[in-house]
Amino acid sequence: MAFIFVVFVNACKKPLNTYEGKDSIYFNEAVRLPAFSSEVLRDSTVVSFSLVKAQDSIVEMVIKSTGAISTEDRPYQLVINPVSTLKEGVHFQFLKNQGTIKKNKLTDTLKLKFFRSADLLTNTLLLSFDLKENEHFVTKLKNRVINTNTGKKISAINYRWFVNDIIKKPARWQDGVFGIFTRKKLFLMASILNFEPVYLEATVSPGESTAYGKYMQRYLNEQKLLGNTILEEDGSVMSMGSSVQ
Repeated sequence: MAFIFVVFVNACKKPLNTYEGKDSIYFNEAVRLPAFSSEVLRDSTVVSFSLVKAQDSIVEMVIKSTGAISTEDRPYQLVINPVSTLKEGVHFQFLKNQGTIKKNKLTDTLKLKFFRSADLLTNTLLLSFDLKENEHFVTKLKNRVINTNTGKKISAINYRWFVNDIIKKPARWQDGVFGIFTRKKLFLMASILNFEPVYLEATVSPGESTAYGKYMQRYLNEQKLLGNTILEEDGSVMSMGSSVQ
């Protein structure tokens, strides 16, 4: 599974209500209790491939029902909202798409695989899911109020995935050491030095950065001597920062 950046949207800590009659179906992430006091719950997730090397990523969605367990399997209805711009078979596929709360269970976990397609380099695309009522479940638990002062809510029956591969300069990228930031240089460094690009976001130390910069400049110089001058996408010669020349 790819190591990916995720940005969680919205939070809540209200207790769950139950309803008479049919059980209600909902996305667990918007309703469950936080695992720790500062955890941010959400009804959407941003998945970014920008600082990883993997070509796909597997994610999970947990669907849950209110009420008591049943002695029978109970299918639920999950549909892709038409506002979605991610296309099944192109940008994602279901790894588990049964859509059933099994007997003696209250939850079901769906698995999705997102693909690192070329159009994600310049666009953030959306995959939006809706839970619908059927013969087994209702959707009375539609949302949660997360701010009683403003009335702000998150949805319990709609969950969104925002996916992109839009590159960003890592937080600990030092121009004086690594030179002008480019996508090609970042991924060449990750390949030669054997680290995930996300390592430069918050983990790498100043000493490591200097060592990496010097090593990469020696590598670029050696490649040039071998007749393999490495160029940036714009045709300029790739080089590291002034402090490691």
